[in-house]
Amino acid sequence: MVIKMLATDMDGTLLKNNKTLSTNNIKALKKAQEKGIEIVICTGRPYATIKPYLKEIGFPCWVVSNNGAVIRNKEKEIINIINIDNRAILDLIPILEKENIYFHGSDGCHSYIKSYRERIKVIKNYIKLKSSSHFTTWTKSLHAVFLSGAHRKVDMRKYVLSGGTFASLFIYSLEPKQLENTKSKIKNVGGIAITSSGRENIEILHESASKGNALKKLSQQLNISTNEIAAVGDNYNDLSMISIAGLGVAMENAEEEVLKSAKWRTKSNEDDGVSYLIERILSGDLTIDQGVESK
Repeated sequence: MVIKMLATDMDGTLLKNNKTLSTNNIKALKKAQEKGIEIVICTGRPYATIKPYLKEIGFPCWVVSNNGAVIRNKEKEIINIINIDNRAILDLIPILEKENIYFHGSDGCHSYIKSYRERIKVIKNYIKLKSSSHFTTWTKSLHAVFLSGAHRKVDMRKYVLSGGTFASLFIYSLEPKQLENTKSKIKNVGGIAITSSGRENIEILHESASKGNALKKLSQQLNISTNEIAAVGDNYNDLSMISIAGLGVAMENAEEEVLKSAKWRTKSNEDDGVSYLIERILSGDLTIDQGVESK
């Protein structure tokens, strides 16, 4: 069966560890698109942090953000959004505040934070992966929070009570025990799904939102069977799309559960695994029916 749609995760998959997008991956995506394959960027990130990479990619593609809660078409318009029920948010906020753990909420356009200082601190931890320069780290962190237009400072409870909505909640800590304790306390809140895109975070969605469900909806709109989808990722939030795709692919650097769930394994994100996957697909060496467990 021919592959008609390629869905790729970003962090740990399409992006290198320093959060850059390689020339090889850009060229491969463009080549696949020119061959008629629908390209879907499918990530836990909110849209504001995806836009710079879309500009680098250089051609219109579908975007699934917020771990499947928000779908955008090639014209960057939101065509579907699933918000977390506000009653669930109001149950979660006091738990998270009692745990004294960082969290923010995102809708289809912005991220809503409690503290500029804490947000800058979190962003700095990620930017350090990209540059060892203290000045550059500070400059990029300040730009991301104050100049990008992506953030809004709010009182979380008042914002929700006034009708504000979140498509996803992002919880962050460098302390595994704190994350584990938090997860155990929020798991009984009704109407939510809990996932993760890294060992330092927990991500919360509406119970019906996932990357897999978003791809199902998009494939129906495009009249593409899920059996004609190739989906590639590395982490737990990618499991739903890897499981529904005709060709579910794990990065070599993927979590063990993802490796076990995938039909095929490509190279690591540091070795342009997405480019390698596309090369194998376009050459005819790899089809839905030829999926194997290792590269």
